[in-house]
Amino acid sequence: MSRDVDVEITYEVPEGGLDDVVRLLRSTGWAADRDREGVRRMLAHTDVVVCLVREVASGRDREVVAFARALTDYEYRAFVEDVVVGVPYRRRGLGTTLVDALCAHPDLTGVEQVVLECRRDLVGFYERLGFESVPSEATLMKRERRPGDGGR
Repeated sequence: MSRDVDVEITYEVPEGGLDDVVRLLRSTGWAADRDREGVRRMLAHTDVVVCLVREVASGRDREVVAFARALTDYEYRAFVEDVVVGVPYRRRGLGTTLVDALCAHPDLTGVEQVVLECRRDLVGFYERLGFESVPSEATLMKRERRPGDGGR
């Protein structure tokens, strides 16, 4: 499956795996400030989750070493979010395994388009997995939550 790393694909965060997911997210530039409670709420409202889990001998049975999720309407669009592989496990094929498993999830196989936003240095990686850059005159917009205004 992946070079020299034996992992199991799961479509849920395994029991005791929340802290692993928080650790993985905090290892990134875009999610370094996420806290445990926020990640718990995020997962509760995420449509599709995939984790790569390995057996460990450090007093715990299993460790989440890679994580991704998608939000979807189950028909037209699925938006991939938070694709992350733990630093010690990168460059071993786990990113490919992770994204392939996410896209193969039964809730996503019939969706018209699976889309994602990525850093420029990752475009080639996603192109190798069948994604295409989309030329667009559209501009990505965001509205951040402000303290005390309920997000408005």
